[in-house]
Amino acid sequence: MQDIMIEIKNLTKVYRLYDSPKDRVKEVFSIVGKQYSKKFMALNNINISVKKGETVGIIGTNGAGKSTLLKIVTGVLSPSSGEVKVNGMIAALLELGAGFNQEYTGIQNIYLNGRIMGYSRKQMEARIQSIVDFADIGDFITQPVKTYSSGMFARLAFAVAINVEPEVLIVDEALSVGDLFFQNKCFRKFEELKNKGVTILFVSHDIASVRQMCSRVLWIDHGSQKKFDECNLVCDMYMDEKRKAMNKGVIVDMGMNSKITPTYSNDKFVFPAMRYKSSKLVSEHFRFLSFFIIDSSGAITTDMYVENEYEIHMVIEFYENMDNLIAGFVFENNKGLPIYDINNYINQKQTWQGLKGQISEIIFKY
Repeated sequence: MQDIMIEIKNLTKVYRLYDSPKDRVKEVFSIVGKQYSKKFMALNNINISVKKGETVGIIGTNGAGKSTLLKIVTGVLSPSSGEVKVNGMIAALLELGAGFNQEYTGIQNIYLNGRIMGYSRKQMEARIQSIVDFADIGDFITQPVKTYSSGMFARLAFAVAINVEPEVLIVDEALSVGDLFFQNKCFRKFEELKNKGVTILFVSHDIASVRQMCSRVLWIDHGSQKKFDECNLVCDMYMDEKRKAMNKGVIVDMGMNSKITPTYSNDKFVFPAMRYKSSKLVSEHFRFLSFFIIDSSGAITTDMYVENEYEIHMVIEFYENMDNLIAGFVFENNKGLPIYDINNYINQKQTWQGLKGQISEIIFKY
């Protein structure tokens, strides 16, 4: 299909690990074929396809195989088995500044990297001003890069890679460079490239950035493909597992429940009705009755302003006894990026208890 820019089928990458260099030699010259190595499966049967103009995220913990996958896609590494097809010219942000000559000036390195990526000097001359403007490092552009700070070096390397107008752009944690303003500039450039139909593979530990950038996400865990699906679904699954791992073995304090969990009978209070927009809020163990915000005058509000005090009220009815509960909330902007979040375990290092047939009201003051 012409609209498929990257197609990965049954991709596997196996490394052989040796306890010492001598073992490598012994294995090569072993008459009986004795193996002195152990197999390490860096990638195991990865299958994805990426459409033209699509931005696909790749997530997973350190050592999951994300960078290995990108290096195979760019041709830096060869797969042990399987195949990778890429239709179009690739620009990769894997190791910023790879190929830079420390003795050359910024301008000279721009031309050098252009040649490495297959551009003629004339083609780079047409791009030189946009690269210089994007890097925004002033007169240092004419100085040897060995005099640059690490931030200046990264800005120039990023500017070179992102302004060559590739058909496929591969980004590996590159947005961690520079200050907030430069990162925002990078996001705007990504949006511009997406609007031009550039296909992007985006690796990041910043799930908020993945949610903002990507339409689909590949989750790799210990080299295996755990999930490849719609962005929010995969990010939610990944964060759920991360939270479970963080909470595993945590010793919780069940004291002071009466202070954390005021309970009421059904006929005593009336709360604002709640409309469900997600099935995640539906459970056979409990039911959210209400969620509302109170301002400093005691009125229910949907607007909040800086330097004012507010209360978040959650009202939950329990169908069974439940221990070690944590309640919390997250405010997100219209792109789904978290702005503020809190829960009672973070705030008070305490959990609480829900009792069958009772209603609990949890109040956060902030």
